[in-house]
Amino acid sequence: MSSLLDFSNLERFQLWLADFPYDRQQVAIATSASIFAYISFKAVDTFFIKPYLSPLRDLPGPEKLDSYLLGHLPRIFKAPAGVIHEEWAAQYGPTFQYRGIALSRRFCTLDPKALNHILNHSDDYPKPPGSRAALVQILGNGVLVAEGDEHRRQRKIMNPCFGIAQIRELMPIFYAKSFQLRDMWLNSISEESGEAEVDALQGLSRTTLDIIGLAGFNYDFNALVEGETNELAKAFSELLTPTTSFEILAFLQNRYPLLGLIPTERGRITRKSMAVTDRVGRKLVEEKKAALLQEKNDEASLQQKNVAGRDLLSVLIKANTTPGLKSSEKMTDEEMMGQITTMLLAGHETTSSSTMWLLYELAKPENKAVQDRLRDELSMLASEEPSMEELNALPYLDAVIKEDLRVNAVVSAVIREAARDDVIPLSTPMIDRNGVTRNEVRIGKGDSVFLSITAMNRDKTIWGEDAEVFNPERWFKPETHPRSAEIPGVFSGIMTFIGGPRHCIGYRFALLEMKVLVYALVRNMSYSLPNPAHVIEKRSTIVSRPVITLADGTKKSYMPLIVKAVGRGD
Repeated sequence: MSSLLDFSNLERFQLWLADFPYDRQQVAIATSASIFAYISFKAVDTFFIKPYLSPLRDLPGPEKLDSYLLGHLPRIFKAPAGVIHEEWAAQYGPTFQYRGIALSRRFCTLDPKALNHILNHSDDYPKPPGSRAALVQILGNGVLVAEGDEHRRQRKIMNPCFGIAQIRELMPIFYAKSFQLRDMWLNSISEESGEAEVDALQGLSRTTLDIIGLAGFNYDFNALVEGETNELAKAFSELLTPTTSFEILAFLQNRYPLLGLIPTERGRITRKSMAVTDRVGRKLVEEKKAALLQEKNDEASLQQKNVAGRDLLSVLIKANTTPGLKSSEKMTDEEMMGQITTMLLAGHETTSSSTMWLLYELAKPENKAVQDRLRDELSMLASEEPSMEELNALPYLDAVIKEDLRVNAVVSAVIREAARDDVIPLSTPMIDRNGVTRNEVRIGKGDSVFLSITAMNRDKTIWGEDAEVFNPERWFKPETHPRSAEIPGVFSGIMTFIGGPRHCIGYRFALLEMKVLVYALVRNMSYSLPNPAHVIEKRSTIVSRPVITLADGTKKSYMPLIVKAVGRGD
């Protein structure tokens, strides 16, 4: 090889090649054999050596595989979010392992001490590369995707966007759009029957899209009025429509990005939807920068105090142009685009889905008393647009919101990967397969860590035997769930907004937006289920959405609710 490197011209190389002792066929065979040997070694290493040597191998967990390629994942996907993990926790205890892609071992725990360790050592437990690559395709390199120092830098700049004072300034927007949806539903009520069937999924999704447009960018997307003709609303609806069958290739593409070269229908929808989002986002940035440049020309300098606008993008640009901020501390244009995409998608769909599931809970016959009590409390406020303090002072509204977020977490799980060998402490001792009692678990670099938010929020050892039941009364009886104080969630002992340094940066925004929506939609309307009621399946893509089966057997993402104006035959 060294002699080859010494050749100084093409002629000498050609002479060397002519004297090469092997013909093309022999080279091709040797190359193919080398590639085959490498693939075979990687397959043996992935399917047999790594799982066998993993320190997780002695943890309790299910044995029978669903697939030699996907381990236990098919049964997890086929069931509602969190159900299989709840069953395993009941059978094997709060800490267990199961098999994922290529029979890799996944660590799963509901143990509060273990959760606290994992969430508060976020640099040691980042998102897996495949998951992060998939998120980058959808959200860009924003705060939700960034890791380590990059995440801390972005979060520091974004924090002012979600302060209490900033959110308070946005309340008129929350009310205006919430009342617009209320009036649309009221106007759809038949004079003859005194009721109407509405699709709460689409109505709330378009409302919160309009809210984030105005609150985030001072731009009215007008999705509520335009409905299905609204380009952005349609793009998000297609992107978030849950699949009803297990798409193996699409699932593997998240783990192995190279497989993304194989075209799929889901990939086509994702690319089409994100092209719309990217175009809209860049337009918003360009218009905002143009406005700020005009202000700079008018004022002769771009001072921080001169950056007008109460929308989040204005505040973000304001924070990113703080005097004295080093260039290395500022966001790039691509990072700014990542924040916009994150706010557009995650910032509107999580709140709309959470509120939709809340209305669904209230509409159930067994929860009529809850709905009536909530309406009575809301009716006590004389103001058409109560202040933040007035809404936060309503105890039953607070309890209903907390219970909905506990039972109906719209992001059902998070997945992490150990960046180094580690020891995870446990609050509840675990008995391994060898009968040894352990107070900690060793985990190896590269091992997957799966945190089921749904299972943790409905853990019977924390919340009692009725943990799966929607019961706001539990929040007035903290003695019934004292261990919830051990949960490291940033909000009220539930994991919906997770915890640690990567907790949801916009959770205060989401809570207040939900309270305004509930105030506007429940005070003057009642909700019930159609008769006969549809069977509602809860399916997840990015968030949990409802799926019903139509008369012809086809599936549709839809949430049918019957609304009545209070006082009209109610």
